[in-house]
Amino acid sequence: AFRPNVEEIITEAFERCNIDPQTQTGDRAVSARRSLNLLFSEWANRGINYWAVEEQTLALVSGTASYTLPVGTIDIISAVIRDSGSGTNSDQIVNRVSISDYNQLPNKSSQGKPSQYMLDKQFTPVAYFWQVPDSSNYSMVYWAIRQLEDVTASNQDADIPYRWNECICAGLAS
Repeated sequence: AFRPNVEEIITEAFERCNIDPQTQTGDRAVSARRSLNLLFSEWANRGINYWAVEEQTLALVSGTASYTLPVGTIDIISAVIRDSGSGTNSDQIVNRVSISDYNQLPNKSSQGKPSQYMLDKQFTPVAYFWQVPDSSNYSMVYWAIRQLEDVTASNQDADIPYRWNECICAGLAS
């Protein structure tokens, strides 16, 4: 049942730095919460927050090549194209290509069953498909790493599993 909230994590980090938590000011608490959010951002960039993986489904539309993904999508780990046109769902691997490989495709408007996608990791990520779907029977079913929830208050729980408590305290203390 041990699950420290943000305030307890901050207190632990202060104690590890030999700072008396009783001297904590409002400014220090705000700074510590900001540092936690930066730590979460660093973990996302390293791709180590696998507890934040969720299965998603993106309905594809005939003739549409690009799709905006949900805000907070950091990366796609695995994806398939699901064809529901035959009455049964059949899945086929869809390969991720680099921006360079996608850019070199000679005819980006060629239509058919998508076999490749490129992920443009902007603030709001966009997936570009090749071939452009020729039917609305396709959807991409994928496993995405999502952004961790922001720390906005000291009395909230951090968006981390139990086994990461030590890591978050050590990271904040450093």
